[in-house]
Amino acid sequence: MEGNQAVWYCYRQRAGPLVKECRALRPRYLPEEPVEDRRDKAQLKRYKHGGFDRRQVDRLEIRLALLPQGTHYTLSYGEEHLPGDFAGVRRSWRAFMGRVGRWRGGQPLDYVYAIEGLHGDHRFHIHFGCSYLDLSPAEVGYLWRNGGVEDEPVLLTHPVRDARTGEWSTVCDGGYRRLAEYLNKERTDGVWIPIGRHPWGCSKSLNAKVPPVERWRDTCGDIEIPTSSVWARRRSLQNDFGAYNYATWIEAPDGLSY
Repeated sequence: MEGNQAVWYCYRQRAGPLVKECRALRPRYLPEEPVEDRRDKAQLKRYKHGGFDRRQVDRLEIRLALLPQGTHYTLSYGEEHLPGDFAGVRRSWRAFMGRVGRWRGGQPLDYVYAIEGLHGDHRFHIHFGCSYLDLSPAEVGYLWRNGGVEDEPVLLTHPVRDARTGEWSTVCDGGYRRLAEYLNKERTDGVWIPIGRHPWGCSKSLNAKVPPVERWRDTCGDIEIPTSSVWARRRSLQNDFGAYNYATWIEAPDGLSY
């Protein structure tokens, strides 16, 4: 990285089979630009996480990928158990997690959850995600005693046959991102969901497993996605504050197919 070669600041975040990478060409200071722009550029240069934890969607996507064979449960309420307010939902959620803890003999559980009530018929319900290996649909159905339970894999997969070679492979829908966007769609409104409440939460044990961001410098801004990936997405951005290349992909882990 000497001479006139451009220096790209590279960041990579791994979480289970999910890999997120960013390569940034940092902006140069211009003598005629406003003080505010110079301050914003200085902040970008100091940022050390590659944008992986700036948005709630990105933070949740990474945590969902840390759940092996992650399963998404929707916990609904029957008429006789439907809480009248958000506080009532919180009480039923704590009671459910208490039963889960006793059922598991006090072992910590990695999970994410979100309380919703704004869309559809405005009935409170809870989204709950954990590893299938920790809690099966039958166990969740038994421990949730307030109504129905629906479940689906976080990663929805299907087989694809190569028209040229005739070989079969497994691809997925990028479910970590899909579910993360879905669970961040609602915002607090002060009536159904109190102002200041985050759209989702997760266990301390899951937070502790988020790996550190890898950081290095390179003279190339291209991001190479492995051909064995079962899902991938790219995007690029260029403006007065630099050039940025982003890529996210899901590697083919053992046991991906459900």
